[in-house]
Amino acid sequence: MSRSTTDRASYPTKSARETIGIQEDNVFTHFKYWKTVLFAGLLWAAMPVSLHAQMNPYFTTINYPVGKDRLMLMVLPDFQRARQGNNFFTGMLMAEYGITPRWTAGFMVEGQKIFGMPVTYGGLRVNTYFHLLQRDHLLNLTLYGEFEDLNEAGLYKMEVSGFGPEDLSGPLGIARNTPARTFEQRLIVYHNWGRLNATFNFINETGLEAPHDNNFGYALGLFRESASAVMSTMPGMAKTQPPPALSLRRLGYGVEMIGALGDTDHFGFYWHRQQQYLGPVLTYDVTPHWSVRLEPAFGLSDVSDPFVLRMGVAYMFDGFGHKLGRLF
Repeated sequence: MSRSTTDRASYPTKSARETIGIQEDNVFTHFKYWKTVLFAGLLWAAMPVSLHAQMNPYFTTINYPVGKDRLMLMVLPDFQRARQGNNFFTGMLMAEYGITPRWTAGFMVEGQKIFGMPVTYGGLRVNTYFHLLQRDHLLNLTLYGEFEDLNEAGLYKMEVSGFGPEDLSGPLGIARNTPARTFEQRLIVYHNWGRLNATFNFINETGLEAPHDNNFGYALGLFRESASAVMSTMPGMAKTQPPPALSLRRLGYGVEMIGALGDTDHFGFYWHRQQQYLGPVLTYDVTPHWSVRLEPAFGLSDVSDPFVLRMGVAYMFDGFGHKLGRLF
């Protein structure tokens, strides 16, 4: 059993690559394209609009900072129908805190339960991300970094990258004692049109274990925020009568897609060798602080798991640092 494109990818030798027909493209040609896109985006980022704290509605795609002195706690269980081997559950506990209105830091702990095997610890992640511009603009840019102290048994799909599927065939005892440490970087771009959000993440995972490979991926989403969430963040609307407990005004909906983009030697779409997933995202604001979310995601490629049911419960604690300080 070993991790593959969930965070790092096992990939065939050069002769095997030639056999499956992968062309020897120069990755730097693609990098030049991304530099052009980024430069154009920076030119666009010149039209300021209001900045307010919101909760990120997606599972893999990241956009908004949490907001100053706010603590977000999340429980994220997934069920995954495996393409090969037994089906499995994965789970993550996440905590993120807004140090400033633009700077967020947090940590995540994950594990998994493969049918017929014991529950296994997958590892720890520590992350931080910074919104580059002081106010919201036409194009909003955020830089993200994450240290992943994981093992080869870790299966939670926080992102996918590189090539190939998960490998569930190896011994579990060996996999959970084999480190799989990486440093993940993301370039995050998003824009809001009223309640409608569009977000794109470009993901680079650098292996901290030899041979220190770089694997690439992406995540993108389109989401319409619930009316109740907008009411809770708009100045002067906090005391407005909330919608009934069962109301479509509490429902947010959208779509999310995540996938791999190869590695340093072969950057781009090689659909038959990379994991790709697409699914609708639904959120429901139970209260101004509690929310639930659901995403049935479907594998689109030959190496993707056929189906992933993603679930989440989130709680937002306002003024956490201030209230904690009053206890001492």
